[in-house]
Amino acid sequence: MRPRFQHGQIMRKGLNWVLRFWEDRENGGVIRRVRTTVALAPYAQYPFRGTSTDIEHLRELFQEKIASLLAPGNREYPAVKSMLTLGEFIQNSYFPRLTWRLRQPAGNELHIEPSTIEGYEYIWNNRVKNNPIAKIPLRSFTPRDGQRYLESLPQELSHQRHLRIKNFLRGVFTWAIADSAYQGSNPMEDAKAGGAKVAGEISGLTEGQQIRRAKTLESNKHAYTLLEVAEMLDKLPEPARTVCAVAAFTGFTRSELMGLKWSDYDGEVISIQRKIWNGEEGAPKTEAREAGVYVVPLLRSILKNYRKAHPAGKEGWMFRGEKLLRPINLDNLSRRDISKKVSFYGWHAFRRGLGTRLNEAGVDAKEIQSILRHADISTTMGFYILPDQKRAKAGLRKLEQVARRKYGVKV
Repeated sequence: MRPRFQHGQIMRKGLNWVLRFWEDRENGGVIRRVRTTVALAPYAQYPFRGTSTDIEHLRELFQEKIASLLAPGNREYPAVKSMLTLGEFIQNSYFPRLTWRLRQPAGNELHIEPSTIEGYEYIWNNRVKNNPIAKIPLRSFTPRDGQRYLESLPQELSHQRHLRIKNFLRGVFTWAIADSAYQGSNPMEDAKAGGAKVAGEISGLTEGQQIRRAKTLESNKHAYTLLEVAEMLDKLPEPARTVCAVAAFTGFTRSELMGLKWSDYDGEVISIQRKIWNGEEGAPKTEAREAGVYVVPLLRSILKNYRKAHPAGKEGWMFRGEKLLRPINLDNLSRRDISKKVSFYGWHAFRRGLGTRLNEAGVDAKEIQSILRHADISTTMGFYILPDQKRAKAGLRKLEQVARRKYGVKV
């Protein structure tokens, strides 16, 4: 019987999501191809409508189970994809898949951010494309190949960089398994990433990228104080002054600030409708990011005065360039008008500063999560509230006093 390669059909049947596929069965010495149906999961657990996007999602969730069910019938099939090298598969299948995911609406679990793809392209071009690993046939790639590759990377690179490279390849094989181009479990799943404990390596980056990386690393350690924000409002010219004010009092990201239109502001609340990344307009990163942010009276006054002096153009951008009337380039603005007048640690330090100052003011963590529009409170607590050594010492002293006074604790 001529072997056939199959992906199987995912569909809803009764109370379950099932996989239908052809299976060879022997009966009385005769091998017959029969249709087989195997349950994947209860429908109640995944109450999807059954759109093509839903099916793709289910295929990814149950990729290993599907691969094992289809393996006996596909093993002898000379599948074109499994004949590719790892590098060929990445170029011909994985990156086109990422492009498809990019087109999915934000908030959809299959959606991927342009910045994530940009990072993957950097890893591909600088760490994988010209490495011997790219020439290994996809179907014969082993966990040992993956471990050898990670160990061959420059160990002076940061551990975080090693992890990003590992995760890139793990994602490649996740898709290869779902696409039935690779049989078996993910060979990068249990690989151990190396690298230095200290971050900040800049090898292989252009001069501009090195400057931006240095600013990012510095920004990650900084949260603007109210005194620093006040200095900006006092010393900066427009539009830098108002952009910084909005960033400081709302916690909007760089891409969200660039995408603001006056129609997003109703006089009391600003809602994020879009973002601008690398000159391209896109949807907010997550559904949580679309929530409106309350505008305090001081910021309302600043926006009112700014709008009088800078009327909205035809497309209604809040912060626009004067020549092309397109969204203002915040990198140029920070270099030209901000860093020369005040200490500037990047745009994300505003967001981190807002979270940290709200925490210092005693605002509940859940409220801070809501203001910063994080989907998970662990993100708020782990990355947007910087520890304050002075407050920590004061807290310990207060605990000591209570322990001595109320409980009679003695040395």
